[in-house]
Amino acid sequence: MSMPSIAVALITWAVSFGAAIIGIAIGARLPEEHRSADSRTVVTACMALVATLTALALGLLLSVAHTSYRANQEQVLVISSDLMRMDRLLRMYGPEASDLRGVLHHYAEAKMADLFPPGGRGQDIENEATLNLLGDLEQGAVLLKPANETQSWIRTQVLDMCAGVSEARWSLVKVRHDAIPTALLVLLIFWLALLFGSFGLYAPGHVTSTLALLLSSAAASGAILLIIDLETPDRGLVRLSADPLRQAISVLGR
Repeated sequence: MSMPSIAVALITWAVSFGAAIIGIAIGARLPEEHRSADSRTVVTACMALVATLTALALGLLLSVAHTSYRANQEQVLVISSDLMRMDRLLRMYGPEASDLRGVLHHYAEAKMADLFPPGGRGQDIENEATLNLLGDLEQGAVLLKPANETQSWIRTQVLDMCAGVSEARWSLVKVRHDAIPTALLVLLIFWLALLFGSFGLYAPGHVTSTLALLLSSAAASGAILLIIDLETPDRGLVRLSADPLRQAISVLGR
């Protein structure tokens, strides 16, 4: 979803609370037979179904969004730890790997700029230039000529970790492409409008009930805001932590 999460939340709030106000206005003008106990029972039973669907969908979306957020943060940790370990191994390899350590440092800085860009820009997880740097690192490791078993083991470990960093990169891409469908969010907003419209239909038109509808619609829109922010942690109020990658870069710079 390209629209900012705060905008979607405000739209949700306006639609749901607006539906409640419309419900109050319609309810005040309903003929008495439409306000009978039987009418209330039918409306309540129908809206109970919608409320159940809405609660289930919100719970599912929150779970999926939280899983997506945790997967993103875990991949950042994986990349950071692999970069630090690669630097340590290349240092152990000897002066022959000094140029390769420079490429590794350059890659770490490029990855930091992709995942945590300055100026509020969006992430560029699929940056080809950064991927080419990883390819240069891998090719440089392949071209190393081990002089002993220790260097041979280090070369194998570095190649394995290059593959791990590449896999983590594609995992980040996959999580981003597994985004929650916009159509599902639109359907949720429609269900919320139905619910709050039905709440307002038989609600008394005084300040207490209006305030209750206002705050409960704000709570529902807050859930939508949280779902979108967890799903897109580079643009919303909820952000991934850059500390692991920042620490890795500081270690590589020594």
